[in-house]
Amino acid sequence: MAYGPHGTEFPDEGPRQPRAARRPQPYDPFQTRARDEAADQQRQAPGPFWGPNDQNGQGRAYDRERYGGDQYGSDQYGGADQYRAAQYGTAQQGNDQYGDDQYGSDQYGSDQYGADQYGQGRRGGDQYRDGRQVGGGRQERGRYAADPYGGDPYEADAARTQRLERADYAGGRYGQPDPYNADPYADTYATGPDARDPRSRPGRAALRAGATSLLEEDGDGYGAGTSARVRGDGDGPDGPDGPTGRRKGKKVVPPHILRRRKIIRRSILGVFLILFGYVGVTLYPYLSAPGTDRFSARVAEWGRDHGLGWAVTWLENTTYKAPATGGTLNSGQLSQLQGPTANVPTAKAADDLPTNITPLAAGTIDGEGVWHPITMNASGVPIVEKAALRPDAQHTSDLAYAVWMNQSALKFTLHPGYQQPGGTWQAPDSIGTAARSGLVATWNGGFKVKPDDALGGFYAEGKTAVPLVNNKAAEVFYKDGTIKIGLWGRDETMTPEVVGVRENLSLLVDKSQVTVGPGDGSSAQWGFTIKNSYYIARSGVGMTAKGDIVYVSGGQMSVYTLAKLLQAAGCVYAMELDINPDWVSFMYYNGDMTNPTPNKLWGFTQPANRYFEPSDRDFVSVYLR
Repeated sequence: MAYGPHGTEFPDEGPRQPRAARRPQPYDPFQTRARDEAADQQRQAPGPFWGPNDQNGQGRAYDRERYGGDQYGSDQYGGADQYRAAQYGTAQQGNDQYGDDQYGSDQYGSDQYGADQYGQGRRGGDQYRDGRQVGGGRQERGRYAADPYGGDPYEADAARTQRLERADYAGGRYGQPDPYNADPYADTYATGPDARDPRSRPGRAALRAGATSLLEEDGDGYGAGTSARVRGDGDGPDGPDGPTGRRKGKKVVPPHILRRRKIIRRSILGVFLILFGYVGVTLYPYLSAPGTDRFSARVAEWGRDHGLGWAVTWLENTTYKAPATGGTLNSGQLSQLQGPTANVPTAKAADDLPTNITPLAAGTIDGEGVWHPITMNASGVPIVEKAALRPDAQHTSDLAYAVWMNQSALKFTLHPGYQQPGGTWQAPDSIGTAARSGLVATWNGGFKVKPDDALGGFYAEGKTAVPLVNNKAAEVFYKDGTIKIGLWGRDETMTPEVVGVRENLSLLVDKSQVTVGPGDGSSAQWGFTIKNSYYIARSGVGMTAKGDIVYVSGGQMSVYTLAKLLQAAGCVYAMELDINPDWVSFMYYNGDMTNPTPNKLWGFTQPANRYFEPSDRDFVSVYLR
């Protein structure tokens, strides 16, 4: 038989089995503290049968199993007991079952039930681990030293509490590092002379620092989430995590949030893949297309063809830098003002030649605005001439260039480009070797007709690529090889003799009058690309009163400057063509007329053999009659 409190007898059920691990419960420090305080008050209150022998463990009236030294240790109730030598000692069972074996110093010998669940004795020497007696009237100081909600509320000297904690936990009084390994009680007691030392076992306050119970902890059991005070390592009172000794765990994200984030990430990735895939598929034909266009020009073409014309225009306007004003011409520019002169055999031939251009800038420079022959007919009469002059009175360190072409000696052909306007045509988009005989000159077309940057149409070989628009400036080509410049619908109309019409914006010069002002910018009349007031590479073509053709271009001109130069060169009607260094080009050809050599009028971007290669934009070729 075994005896409980007040002499209650109950059958001996044999060795007690270890308690099974309980499920973690949410830690409530206030309820735990309240229960502990209630238990303290109950233990401190003297009972009706307490006596000296009872407190010292020498009587049988009260059971020391719960409050005393050891239930199954060397004596059930303390000192001289009738069962010590017999039932649990060395007489009846010897040193076997209850002596020094299973319950002696093993499973329950120095366990939390060995010396006492809370200490050594109800009023013994020490109720808690740091040796401070409750029964003596002093308030327990170390009980909540490891509490994560404030440390020791009764300890004025924080250093003492820290020193006690280091001695109890960091010093390794519990033997092995983990009190909850395979055997939940195996490592919670010490062996040898310290077996009954209450400080050799963890108290509830110590376990409560990061644990929800004596057996389980807050985090993931006994692994990374174990309190630093219980493990005796890592952060804690001495670490960077502060006095709580609790490690900051990773925030747990709910599954639906994770799914939502995954959907968002995949959606963004899908959008980028679609975007880059679309760009790659649509841009590749432009980059791999034949021709002499630069990479930047090809990308700009792709942008304008795919709804990004506004972005290209914005970029052109943003990156624009105004040219310097004033200054003088360098030696290379001065040499371009000079050239050969023609010996005109008859007075009639002299009357057919153009009049020199009056310079727009102040001062006189030898050769400025003077026509010099490029191509002559069999009689030695010039049929193509060029001149150079300063473009205006402000930009005196640059030159503009003009070319005069005698229409009676030449014929003109419109060539559609493979992108502008695109489609299938009899006229090729390049000038092959077989077609170069008699080639005199080539020049660029106008703004893009797809999309409608030109604000006009394109017609050739009886087909309309883009519908023609009345009251727009137009180059009109006829079956006899002649070309006329005028206002479509007023000066020129559709007849059986018309084989090609290329419209572009509005007339710059109409009946010898300039139609654009000095400060005019982009508009429905002059186009919505880069601002017309900017000084950039521009080109234009016009027709004189005699029906001859004049082409003008330069690197630093506004729309107004271009119109004034066309007017000064004798044009009655004139229109703007393409702009920017990548699209402006005029080549004249000389040498062997069966395979002529191309020459650039001035230093624009495109190479001299631009139209010997397939051209993405339309252009005009000029041949000898």
